[in-house]
Amino acid sequence: MQTNKEEFEATCNLFIKSVENYFKHLTDIDSEMSVPYLKDKEGLILKDITGMIGISGNRKGFVYISADRGMYKDLINIFIGLDDPADEDILDMAGEISNVVAGNVRANLGANFMISVPVVFEGMPNQLRLPQDLSIYIIPIKWNGHEAFVVVGLE
Repeated sequence: MQTNKEEFEATCNLFIKSVENYFKHLTDIDSEMSVPYLKDKEGLILKDITGMIGISGNRKGFVYISADRGMYKDLINIFIGLDDPADEDILDMAGEISNVVAGNVRANLGANFMISVPVVFEGMPNQLRLPQDLSIYIIPIKWNGHEAFVVVGLE
């Protein structure tokens, strides 16, 4: 039987594979993952725009993907050919990538791994409070010259 730490690491690996597959299969541009690390108690890692998914069921927590506007603009350009997308399109793309990545993990873990609709925000919202009792892994990503972070917090 897996320990909570082993199960958590296995779930993080599913998120890593989901992100790698997202970029490789949907953009034909590989992403580079740096070594994941545990978040310390201070501060959050947030870029310009973040898409966050709540997780419930047999695991509780969240996952978010945070990146600069430029990454989302590049994705929109690749997917639908817009060179100058509206802010609404950029926010939609942040929610979409988070939803696809979390949905792929859910497909691997089954119906007891439930995900919410994405919540998208810019910068650092005042009301964002993450539970203190979660292990939180930060997975740095580089794609097409952009830096992003996948942040997974699960109990």
